[in-house]
Amino acid sequence: MVARDPHPNNAPPATDAAPDERTAALARWERTRAMGRTTFIWRRGVFGWGVPVALVTIAYQIVQEQGFVRRLVMTQHLKVGVGIAMLVFPLCGYLFGRYLWTAGEENYERLVDQEPESSTSGRSRQRR
Repeated sequence: MVARDPHPNNAPPATDAAPDERTAALARWERTRAMGRTTFIWRRGVFGWGVPVALVTIAYQIVQEQGFVRRLVMTQHLKVGVGIAMLVFPLCGYLFGRYLWTAGEENYERLVDQEPESSTSGRSRQRR
């Protein structure tokens, strides 16, 4: 086994990475925040989580019921399962997106409050 150097190219370890990480997190959330709450919820929650999970669930249900077939037979059980999955998972995705937005906003406010007052004068602290 070969021991790996934790600092490639003999670079000294970063002594104070927390301010850089906080600044990066603030900038990242400000970019996300610029797209708006509704767009974020639909992109991250509904289309980023809800619809993909619904499609995977439907595919699993098809394979479980019919196996890997070339021709799909839409039974009544499968129709109901598809309908429920396409309603429930995007709805859960919407709620998940709202939760992510709220948690992101709270984290952003906490990070802004930790910063020295002189550097927050240009930041927008209004909620959308």
